[in-house]
Amino acid sequence: MKIDLHVHTNPLSPDSFMSAEQAIETAKEFGLDGICFTEHDRAWQLSEIHFLREKHNFRVFRGVEVMLRGGIEMLVFGLNMDFTSLLQLSDLRNMVTAAKGFMVYAHPFRGLPELTMSDLDAALEIALGKVDITSIDAVEGRNGRHKDIYNQPALEMAARYNLKTTGGSDAHRVDEIGTCVTVFESTITTDAELLNELKAGRFASAQFRIRERWTWRGAKKG
Repeated sequence: MKIDLHVHTNPLSPDSFMSAEQAIETAKEFGLDGICFTEHDRAWQLSEIHFLREKHNFRVFRGVEVMLRGGIEMLVFGLNMDFTSLLQLSDLRNMVTAAKGFMVYAHPFRGLPELTMSDLDAALEIALGKVDITSIDAVEGRNGRHKDIYNQPALEMAARYNLKTTGGSDAHRVDEIGTCVTVFESTITTDAELLNELKAGRFASAQFRIRERWTWRGAKKG
């Protein structure tokens, strides 16, 4: 099944231009099997997720995109809380481990000049200089707001370190929904099942829908 594993909605993500309702209806229209709201440092309440699932008869999940010191961001699942201060990666890792959660290195090459990306080893050195690769569980290999020149090194990073890759649109507006997805081997209906399948490694990233043109507005958080 195909789930867009990285989506932002307003008002929990103030830089998003769409509501949760709009995101869900668009995901259904494009033929996705599910959508996951990963707001910036904010967590959805499970009761709200249940309400949206029932109202729209659609699989809706939750995670959090956490901004860390050094400007890196992690998608976390199974640790549904608001983050009010910048943490070190090691602190977040300890919290995710204690919660028996899962952590994905989001868009690891964001912010690097395209010229740097032409030298894969140099790009990897910069990205790996920001994180302890052993502290993450997976890499976001396909991000819908990135060109291939940024996604390909992410896929290579994962391959070199034997990590699985997730995919997500990183959508902040409806036309971005479903550009990249995570394909799961099993049917998933709950947050617990999503977390279980992530931890079991039964997934892969994929490009699902091509946008007419690439845009990235340079937001501080993505």
